[in-house]
Amino acid sequence: MTERKVWGAFLLLALAWGTSFMFIKLAVQTLQPLTLVTLRLLIGWVGLGIIMRWRGLSLPRGRRTWGHLVVIALINVALPFVLITWAESGSQGLDSGVASILNSTVPLFSIVVAGVVLRMETVSVARVVGLVVGFSGVVLLMSRDATTQAGSVWPSVAVVGAALCYALGTIYARRSLQGLNPITLAAGQLFLANVAVLSVALPLEDFSQQTFTWVTIGSLLWLGLLGSCMAYILYFFVLQEWGATRTTLVTYLVPIVGVTAGVLLLGEQLDWRMMGGGLLILVGVLIVNGRLRLRRVRRQRTFGN
Repeated sequence: MTERKVWGAFLLLALAWGTSFMFIKLAVQTLQPLTLVTLRLLIGWVGLGIIMRWRGLSLPRGRRTWGHLVVIALINVALPFVLITWAESGSQGLDSGVASILNSTVPLFSIVVAGVVLRMETVSVARVVGLVVGFSGVVLLMSRDATTQAGSVWPSVAVVGAALCYALGTIYARRSLQGLNPITLAAGQLFLANVAVLSVALPLEDFSQQTFTWVTIGSLLWLGLLGSCMAYILYFFVLQEWGATRTTLVTYLVPIVGVTAGVLLLGEQLDWRMMGGGLLILVGVLIVNGRLRLRRVRRQRTFGN
């Protein structure tokens, strides 16, 4: 496998995840949040099901495994999808670029949960500094929302909550679902999440009050087939070729793609709080992941001179 093909998959993955926030913003103009998530998940797991059948794969067996899948489907798929979609909907909805930046705090929450709460990883002084810097960026972005969106910070809180869900889901999957085929694992998650969201959408949302424009249909297909189906395959392909450390570089590209798409294609405003908050979060994530090292300044005592 040539390095060029892996780079192509890597960049396509960043494009799929980064532009998802823009397509959510487009789709919520005519669809209600739960309906959008339901249809996105349906398209995603049907696509994965077709790929599974083509490759001769089958869903995992065993009640214990499916019990873990239920937890992962709720924490790592259903809840964060709904939170992000709701946060971008309505008159006070977040800009897609801001949502992509706030969602990039997943590595920060991973360190908090895995290191501070579960004691699975070492929390060094540098990582504490990274957490402080990163969450300072979150506060700066929330202050932007408070001054530009009628004082509402709840959409930002929802996206930050989604990032926490992703961190919890990743850690849970790492501890409970080792050794399963990633495609079948993804298909099982999306199917169970789809059932959960649909069961809530049916009594709460009026399907007759929603419309399907060509933009809405195109956004759903992008979110379902590329953002929820192919993205899993691309991710695990890159992970297999490059390993976990190098693959996490996609974390840094997603908000860049998200902000660029929002500004260029949706006409969203790029102000100093958005740039400053995004930069602080990026620096914090770099420090936490050990890609930006803090130099130790040692005091040396001198005698005589």
